[in-house]
Amino acid sequence: MAIKILIFLDKYPDFYFPFLVMCQEYTPEDDDFVEIEPDEWENILEDDVYQTFQLWKSVQDVESDTVDLLAEDYLQKIMNSPESKLAEELILMKKQ
Repeated sequence: MAIKILIFLDKYPDFYFPFLVMCQEYTPEDDDFVEIEPDEWENILEDDVYQTFQLWKSVQDVESDTVDLLAEDYLQKIMNSPESKLAEELILMKKQ
């Protein structure tokens, strides 16, 4: 899912996405999560080291119910996009 989101955000840089894509394995020296920029999706796809992803909200003073609704709507839009299908194909090709 992280790769799908990153590809979508890379293709549509003006799309407002109120979450940060975070990866735990991005810096090998510690276990902290690091924000992944959309244009880094190819690196994430190519290296199996990156396994643990989270979405962190990037908006302040929003109740958790609202954040959950926002996430659901935004993710549905991204998962139904042509970029999501492209990501699935790239992931399948990598596994072969």
